[in-house]
Amino acid sequence: MSAHLSFKEREEFSQRLRMSLQKAGVNPDSPTQFHRALQLADETVRISPSTIYRWLLGDSLPSEENMKIVANLCNVCPQWLRSGRTTVEI
Repeated sequence: MSAHLSFKEREEFSQRLRMSLQKAGVNPDSPTQFHRALQLADETVRISPSTIYRWLLGDSLPSEENMKIVANLCNVCPQWLRSGRTTVEI
């Protein structure tokens, strides 16, 4: 998913993710705390802390399914979290 995104787009995703986590009461500097919060939100989620660390750095983005789970945890729109927009432009 993130292969076609520019460095700037991945960096902006990371910033939105960190800001959203902080507002949700999850320490954006703790992949372990983020991991625990995801497990509490959806016990079927199987995501490693190292994957979460890459999301926080903007090295990679969650799959569409995981993006929805993360967005739900942060109480934000998945499209906004991924792209910064609330509607998809065609």
